[in-house]
Amino acid sequence: MKPITQQQAVEEAVRKAKRVTATTQYRDDRLQRCFAILERAANDGATCPTNNDLAEMLGYCSGNGPSGLVNLLEVSGYITVERSNCGRVVTISRTGKRTAGIIVQRRPGDWTEDQDAILMDGIAEGETFASVGAILGKTKSACKSRFSKIAAAMGEQAQ
Repeated sequence: MKPITQQQAVEEAVRKAKRVTATTQYRDDRLQRCFAILERAANDGATCPTNNDLAEMLGYCSGNGPSGLVNLLEVSGYITVERSNCGRVVTISRTGKRTAGIIVQRRPGDWTEDQDAILMDGIAEGETFASVGAILGKTKSACKSRFSKIAAAMGEQAQ
């Protein structure tokens, strides 16, 4: 391998620094746009965009990129996020405005995701709350109550 001169090393370092700066600038631009999208949704009282919606709006190939941006905004204190199986509700720290949605909090010993899936599938297939409750070891009224909470959180999707 041929040794490089000091001048070549400096030029290479400058090229690398420009690439890093451009990448950081691009990420910061997406971060600002992500915040603007979330802030607009909160101001309008709309539901929080999903990661896939954000990916499309921000030019990502998958929902992983926007998820990282949302986490970074949260850690930085610009937003607070309440998460559940049904989505997320974002509160803008500066204004206190929130996106629409209901967060169904889980307590220890409460319904699991698998139990929710069995309940929803059973009802969709025409089973009664009592018969699904028997499978899950829950009462008929517990199944009705849980179904109502899930349906309320899903909004239009539940219909």
